[in-house]
Amino acid sequence: MQQTLSSPKETTLLPFTRLVLGVSAVVQLIFGLLGLFLTDLWNSLIWTAPLPHWPNEIAYFTFINYLATAAAAAFALYQNRWSGARVYFVFSFIYNLLSLIVVFITAGTIGVPTIMWLLVVLGVIYLPAVAFAWQRQSQAE
Repeated sequence: MQQTLSSPKETTLLPFTRLVLGVSAVVQLIFGLLGLFLTDLWNSLIWTAPLPHWPNEIAYFTFINYLATAAAAAFALYQNRWSGARVYFVFSFIYNLLSLIVVFITAGTIGVPTIMWLLVVLGVIYLPAVAFAWQRQSQAE
């Protein structure tokens, strides 16, 4: 006798979830391209004193991660399935939360450039957006 495993109905993405994924992909793409190809601009615009400039070799390794996460967000958007978006959101939520903690620790020790607080604002907006999308999508399942 052959058993078949039935998979739960795959939930498509709600419009707000799609928006959060799309914005995530665009922001990650911009940061990745800016840091990878315009490292000097990154160092003079975003990563300014009192933070030390990024050497090109470190920037290359770091910013390919931004491009990879942009691709992951775009792929989750393309799939239009909550199962894929959920995986991306777990990563991005934890990454953003830890980044905020590191900014506050760095600000309390050596300081951070003023523009870094704009990135903190983006993170503070992003975390509840992901939590809200997660909550709504979970209710739709």
